[in-house]
Parts: sequence; C-alpha cells; structure tokens
Amino acid sequence: MSKTFMIAAKLILLYGILHCLLYSQPKFHVVGGNEFDFGDVLSFTPAKRILIIKNLGTETLTLSNIDASCGCTATLLSNDHIAPNDSSTLTITFNSKQFAGKVHKAVSIVTNDTTNRAIDIKFTANVLRILEIEPEYLFIRTAIDSTGYQNTVIKNVGSDTIKILSVISTSNLITAKLSKDIIKPSEEVTLTATFAPKSNGIVNCDVELKTDHPKLPSLKVRFVGWVK
Repeated sequence: MSKTFMIAAKLILLYGILHCLLYSQPKFHVVGGNEFDFGDVLSFTPAKRILIIKNLGTETLTLSNIDASCGCTATLLSNDHIAPNDSSTLTITFNSKQFAGKVHKAVSIVTNDTTNRAIDIKFTANVLRILEIEPEYLFIRTAIDSTGYQNTVIKNVGSDTIKILSVISTSNLITAKLSKDIIKPSEEVTLTATFAPKSNGIVNCDVELKTDHPKLPSLKVRFVGWVK
C-alpha cells in the first residue's frame, strides 16, 4: 500500500469524523414559526394554542427551562426529549383577565441545538373587555328538598349597550334569572341562581347567557352545587 494512498485514507476518515461532528446534531423547528397571534380574546376566557415542535436534526433534541414572560401565561410540554424526525407539542395558555387591548408576550426555551440555544416564542392578543362577572362562578351549599340561592354581578365594561337574549341552565335542578336584560355601558345586572336538589352529592353545570353583541354571542357562568 503506497504512502499516498494511506494519507488519502486518513484524510477521508478525518473528513468523515469532522462531518459527523459538524452536521450530526439536533435541529429545533416550530411548525408555523416562532410567532403567532391569538386575535381577539375575551377578558374572562383563557386562550389556548397548541404548537408542534419538530426535531429536524440527526441527534435527540432536548428542551429545558421553559419560562413565560409573566404569570398570565402557562405552558405544558408533552415531551422534553425529541428523537430525530419526531415531534412534541407545546400548549400555551394565556389568561387575559388583567389586560385590555393589544398584548405582547413570550415563552422562552433552552435547547441543545447549537444554532438555537435560546428560543423565544412570541405571541400577541387583542383583549376585549365587554362583560365582567364577579364572582366568576356560582357556589351554593344546601340540603335535600331545600332551595338555595346565589347571586353574581355582570357588569358592562364595554362601550355598547348589550341585550341578553336568553339565560339557559344545563341542569334541570338549577334555574337562573337576570334582574334585567338590557345592560348599558358601566351598568350592572344581577344573575340569581336557584338550586333545588333532590339527592345528596355535587352538581356541576353552566348557566349560558346569549347576547346580541357580535363579538360576544354567549358567555357561560360556572355553577357548583353541594348538597349535604
């Protein structure tokens, strides 16, 4: 074997090793991009988006230190180790209760992708404040064959007069009634729920209000009844 051939073989082997070191690595990729817009979001309804994170590389991609820019944003990752050509889901939930108008937030991620060590996934939302509910859910504790009552206040914090078209309970044990069905800007109405249980246990249901507002066709008030 000639000396020239041996040198060439060593160079090819060295090239292969360098190629593996340079190109055999994980590759972080978010399907659809690292930025998205929730669009219009109601102030009392959390917004949720599920993102798909893919590993386009040849080594396992690891994700760590997932952190939101504020406590209004929660994250849930299905898998923090992603094999080559595989994917994971990242669920981002934005609670818009404390905001109004255009909001800009971000979620940061640390990866072992050498070209994308620190990732920022940015999102925007336009928070609409139309109706506010206080308290946000109804809780009644009562006894069998007794009737319990609970009130919640609905306030119009928007700029348009709103008409409540109907009030419907998902349980035949609960009825609900408004003090009036026209709510002008800055006005409040009272929603009274009446609970007449027939047996022990816990009853869960929604009281749905349909409105004539084009951006708020309906809203739901959560109800929990506890029968002792």
